[in-house]
Amino acid sequence: MATPNENPQTTAANGRTAVIALTRNGARMARKLASSLDGEVTLFLDRRFDKEREEREEGDSAELFDLPLRPVVERAFAGYSRLVLFLSAGASIRLLAPLLQSKQADPAVVCVDDAGSFCVSLISGHVGGADRLAQEVSRHLDATPVITSASHASGTLAVDLMGRDFGWRLVADSTTVTRASACVINGQPIGIWQGAGEPGWWPHETPLPENITVYPTLEDLAASACAVALIVTDRLEPLDTLLADKITVVYRPRSLIAGMGCRRGVPVAELEALLSKTFQESGLALECLAGIATAEIKRGEPGLEQLAERHGVPLTFFSANDLNEVFETNPDAITSKSDRAHSLVGVWGVAEPSALLTSGAEELLVTRQNTKRATIAVARKQSTAN
Repeated sequence: MATPNENPQTTAANGRTAVIALTRNGARMARKLASSLDGEVTLFLDRRFDKEREEREEGDSAELFDLPLRPVVERAFAGYSRLVLFLSAGASIRLLAPLLQSKQADPAVVCVDDAGSFCVSLISGHVGGADRLAQEVSRHLDATPVITSASHASGTLAVDLMGRDFGWRLVADSTTVTRASACVINGQPIGIWQGAGEPGWWPHETPLPENITVYPTLEDLAASACAVALIVTDRLEPLDTLLADKITVVYRPRSLIAGMGCRRGVPVAELEALLSKTFQESGLALECLAGIATAEIKRGEPGLEQLAERHGVPLTFFSANDLNEVFETNPDAITSKSDRAHSLVGVWGVAEPSALLTSGAEELLVTRQNTKRATIAVARKQSTAN
């Protein structure tokens, strides 16, 4: 299930782009664009303006349609995450109006005029990515991007896009995000505290707007006069009381690595229970899980594979030599060494060294925890904030 501010349309369509043209000149530009865009692109052309077969380049194809246009747009709207319409803004709006649901659900839609002069971000500018798509299309067509989103126009922070390039998850309802965004645009004081996650969420060559301040501690932000608190953390912070007087938006970065070991045949439910309990008791957000790591000898273990699949994270494997080397190079970070495991499978331990190796960290956030059949340890990725 998508979180409140994830785009289920985008997730379902896997980044597919539909390029639709209704005129002769539109078809010419649409072909050029379709061949230039990255990813899976489907070109829809009015049959009347399909190029003659002898003029086509190898692999050059399009889905041809007969009027009316509305069924084509409806199909693309339902099945693609990005639409480029070579139509006027007015015609595009009339076709799209009956299909609109919300900015969380609608795909990104951009329209291009028949002269190829302007590329307009029309629908889902922020959440759906139409603003970015308009800039991308304009580069390929040498057109002028037209973007009217307030944060883009004023060059300030977009609350609903912060950290998205890094895979951060936004934890706030749409009303809260809208209120926070309005405060940013209107120049009210905004405070940011980052306890985890990649540091490059704002372009280093551009100074932050004057109304936005990054605070060194959460307590400093709480004591400030900021109207809005933007919190980047992988911990289950008690924010409701601490930030009761502020509009609060939380971002969950993919910052935590779980090293895990288990006996053969341990079911995924048992591993899930250990993972969830460990994160909860340690005050860590499970949404911030970035990966699971284990020993090479566990390759093909169904429970671990299913666990990684459930959480949409990679499952990384390390050889016995790599795992054992951690016990020599970073002994202070390791809290347990198993003679029994070494005699059985040739490693002194799995959970702690695999978490350290994958994260690149020098120390563990959670030392080895175990049940009778499984172990776990947690580390924070080195590239993220502390």
